[in-house]
Amino acid sequence: MRWLEVLHQQWMAARKRRVTAAVQAFRRDWETLLDEAGLKTHEDRQAAQREASSLPLKLVPNRRKPKFIDRIEVPLESEAWLHERFGTRPATDAQARSLAVVREFQHRPHVLLPDFWPGLCQRLEAAFQQPRVLGPFDWHQPEDLHSLLELLWAVTCREWPEGTLIRDASTQLGLDSKGLEARQNAVERALELLFEREMPLEALGIQTRNSVLHYGGPLTLHGEKGEKTLGLRFQSTLALAELEQAERISTTARRVLLVENHKTTFLQLIRANPNHDTLIVATSFPTQAVRTLLHKLPADLPLHHFGDTDPSGWAILNRLREVAGREVTAFQMHWRPRPGSPALSPRDRQILARLLAEPRMTDCQASLRAMLESGSRGEFEQESLGPPTLQDWPFYA
Repeated sequence: MRWLEVLHQQWMAARKRRVTAAVQAFRRDWETLLDEAGLKTHEDRQAAQREASSLPLKLVPNRRKPKFIDRIEVPLESEAWLHERFGTRPATDAQARSLAVVREFQHRPHVLLPDFWPGLCQRLEAAFQQPRVLGPFDWHQPEDLHSLLELLWAVTCREWPEGTLIRDASTQLGLDSKGLEARQNAVERALELLFEREMPLEALGIQTRNSVLHYGGPLTLHGEKGEKTLGLRFQSTLALAELEQAERISTTARRVLLVENHKTTFLQLIRANPNHDTLIVATSFPTQAVRTLLHKLPADLPLHHFGDTDPSGWAILNRLREVAGREVTAFQMHWRPRPGSPALSPRDRQILARLLAEPRMTDCQASLRAMLESGSRGEFEQESLGPPTLQDWPFYA
């Protein structure tokens, strides 16, 4: 009964987001339904009408011509029958099962992320109660939800050696060699939700092959086949493979500004850089593309970093200094108090302790100690400074 399959699909599409009891029967125009089911002949349409009459569905005749059917209804009391017929479940069932999955993971202790992990689970539970999808986590698909949380758990429960190949990581996680690569987009979106900042797999030490540089400003790649000048557009991207092929990279810009927030601040700064005398590069924890760029740019080109000033933001600056192998100046990064700011978590305090003991971060100790003494993250998001107030460097008055 092709017409019944089509009716079921349309009914499921209408009901799949409903987690409260329906108050009206689902209705479809009978003739339109038959057309969509591909029933063209008179005999097929008559057979469909006889089939519908024998099922717990309601055929509504035309008021003026009762021998013609106007609509077909799925009575509220027949919805359970329709689910059983096709082996589907109501949205309330999917919601309940997804909430159970989230609570299962919420009560599973995370050794490396004892604060971030429960926070993610709490946000998922709040979203699914509404209900709404949160990032790559879909409450409609409890099995897929469990699979993604299990993978996210496994990826973040270990310290990955820097440069671990993604296919090696995949086999270490018990997947086939391409398993993690196939789900990279979903995992990285999940990591961003978990850490509440952009967090590619490369930030965890897992090297991927689709690393991309996001930048604004002039770049020239120098190689065996000559020079290739790029990047005077508003925003540009460059694949890792192109960066690796270059023997060296030059720029007419007078400095490089590495910017943590890719979605807002990075774009605002590019607009405020009409003379292109600053090469603006988006990065959180440095990816392979960013590391390759830094290694191939002139060693005397000044590097600056503009990031958030919570503990993880300072950790990004420390990591950039480590991979650059030279000075990276903190730009507009100072601890600023804010009433009601989130309190430092145990993990925040661990990060601060490591940074305070780090010789590369001695110039930042005043801000780090002020944060530690206050017990809060303060006004840490770089967006709180607002958009640039100047055209060109230093962008902020």
